[in-house]
Parts: sequence; C-alpha cells; structure tokens
Amino acid sequence: MRSVPIFALALLFLIVPATAKQLKRDNQTGVIRVLYIGQPFEACPYHVYRFDPLISATPVSGNAYGLPGTLIQRAMRLYMPRNNATMVSAYDIIGLDDTTWYNFPPNTIVWMVKGCTENALGLFMAGGFESFGGGAGYPTWGQTVLSEVMPVECTSMFGPDGQNLVTAPDDTFIRSVPWDEYDQHNIFGGYNIVELRQGANELSQLTRLGGTGAGLRDPGWVWWDIGNGRFFASAQGFRGGSAGRGFIRWKHYPDFVSNVVYFLAGLTPPSDINLLYLTRRRFKDIYDETQVITGTIDFISKFGADTRKVDRKVSEAGVRLADAKKRFVDLELVESKQIADEVFGMLQEAYGLALDARDAALYWIFVTEWFVVSATGLICGFVVWTLMIKRRLYREVEVTRGGLADG
Repeated sequence: MRSVPIFALALLFLIVPATAKQLKRDNQTGVIRVLYIGQPFEACPYHVYRFDPLISATPVSGNAYGLPGTLIQRAMRLYMPRNNATMVSAYDIIGLDDTTWYNFPPNTIVWMVKGCTENALGLFMAGGFESFGGGAGYPTWGQTVLSEVMPVECTSMFGPDGQNLVTAPDDTFIRSVPWDEYDQHNIFGGYNIVELRQGANELSQLTRLGGTGAGLRDPGWVWWDIGNGRFFASAQGFRGGSAGRGFIRWKHYPDFVSNVVYFLAGLTPPSDINLLYLTRRRFKDIYDETQVITGTIDFISKFGADTRKVDRKVSEAGVRLADAKKRFVDLELVESKQIADEVFGMLQEAYGLALDARDAALYWIFVTEWFVVSATGLICGFVVWTLMIKRRLYREVEVTRGGLADG
C-alpha cells in the first residue's frame, strides 16, 4: 500500500493547470456513474444521488467506525470492482466518504490512481477520522499511493469545530451552487487538518473555533486536475456525523454534493442554478409521493380494496417521469421541470384515487359488520325471548330433588 517513488515522480509531470476536463459519463444513458464508499445507511450524499436523474450511485459500506473490519472487508469483496478495466468502464466517479484504506482489497487504490490519471476518473474524499491523515487510531492515507494524486498533503492532526469561508467566489464550481442561507449552516463538527499543495485550487478555508490554535485557518475545499482526471478534497465531512451541526441541513446541500459529482465528471451545470435546484426538488417530491402511494396501496389491498384505477394512474405517471428524467439528463431543465410538475400532479390524483378506494372498501366493511352485528342481536334477542317470555312452557315444581332428599 505504500507509494512507489518512481510512480510518484511520474505523477509530478501529470499535474497540470486547471483546464476543461474531459467529460466522463455513460455513453449510452448519459448518466454519471458514482461508486460511493462510506456509510450509505446514514445521512450522506448517497441519499441525494438517489434522487438526481443525472447520477447513478452504487453504495458500498466502507466506514469502519463501530463495525468489525471483517464486515467491511466482505462488503468490499462483494461490491468493489475486481480489476482496473471494470473500474474505469463501470464508473465515472469514486467517492471516498470517511472510509479507511486498510479494508480495501489489494490493488484497488492503485486502480483508482491509474483510472484518474489515465482514464479521466473523478475522485473525491470527504473528511472524517478515516480520511486524509486519519484520527481516533485510523491510519493515514499518506501511506498509500492515492496521496500522490491528492491536491492536499495529509497530516496527523484533526481540528476542532470549524467555520468554513469561501475564498474563491469566481471558481467554476462555487458559481454552480446557490449560496443563500449558507451562513445559517456554516458550522462543521471537526475536520482533518491538511496542507495545500502547489498548483491546487483552494475554494475555502476553515477557521478553528476552539482548542489549540483557535482562530487559525486551514484548507477546506480544494481541487485540481491531475493527468486526465480530477480530484476534489474536502477536509470537512460530507456525512451527517462529520458534517456537524448544520451543513447537511442546508437547503442547497443536495445541490452542493450533486454538483461536486458534475464537476468531477467535467460537466458544467446550467447557468440557471435556481431552476436546477427547483427541478431537483421536484424529483424528490415525486419520490416521496410515490412512497406514500405505494404504502397506501399495500395497506388497502389487505382488506380487498380495488386499486386498479390507482395502478393505472401510477403507471401513466411512470411513463411521463421517464421522459422528465431524460430531459434532465440532456439538461433541458425547463421541459424537465414542466413534465415533473405534471407527474407530481398525476401522483396527487393517484393518491386521491387510493383514498377513494380505501373509503369504498371501508364502507362495505362497515355494512358487512353492521349486518353481522344486527343478525347477532336478533338471534340473541330471540333466544332471550324464548327463555324469558315463554317460561310457561316449563312445568313449575314446588320442591327440588335436593329438597326431597333433605326431607
């Protein structure tokens, strides 16, 4: 896993000024394929990528905190590419989100570096105890060949809470993100202290809010082009736990992490960043509405509700949704947003039909129950009438057998 000096020397000649990067995405579908390695079962960028039509993400559990290494290694064996050719043909971006290199299969990190420098693969690393120089006993990535393509130098220091200040407002990536309300969420809970490399593009700086060196500034977001690829380093975390008390709650957090992927793939987002935000938000609304309808159908089907009308409407919405996603992939945002709004309206109609089907089913359940209860009451009444009103059918006796025996 240690870097090879000759290979490191060769990489020095691959460091080039920031220029237009070769576009890398699926030639057939147009989507950007991401291999996300981190903790996809918690709040993290992966859950944003699931709603972005331009991104297809594959999650791999790579965060070892609180988990046995054997479990992480098993996930790596199952889901990581088996060779370099598969890595560069199946994926366009590899995201390392607070994951330790120690559990990676042999040669995988070498393939990442080769894919970046030779095959235009994009890489990002987000901060945490298992990133960059490590912390809490996790090893540093400085021991690996990946350190040779990072735009920052790893150190063994881990900083306190930090406040992030954007220092390059005219950078292409920074201009692709809406920054309104960012100041309300500009606190990061701990970060890796790294050093800027010559030729790298620093986008932000973190100000230490406490502890040793309070007030000092360290590199935050940094990127560079190296060889044919691009590397984006974030000393602060992207995940909920690492991102601290606010960043992940920022309304443009989805825009930030999605645009990191676009940027690494060499794709320039549309200039209308607010329309991009609204269109992405509508796709998230569609997903949420679909989940509600699916749950409602599953519930009402259990007591015999007729869901055929709902199914037809959902199917129609699905056809239109595919068209909306295709327009989004082609960055035809106006058309994509219009169709997505139409799809959302169709799903709202489908939900109304589901509620009607529920009410109809419940009505007949109520009628059936009413007949059952009424019939039971009539039968019980008849039995009581027979026993109490028609007592004369039974001969009265003056004494019982027990009384005769006593006598």
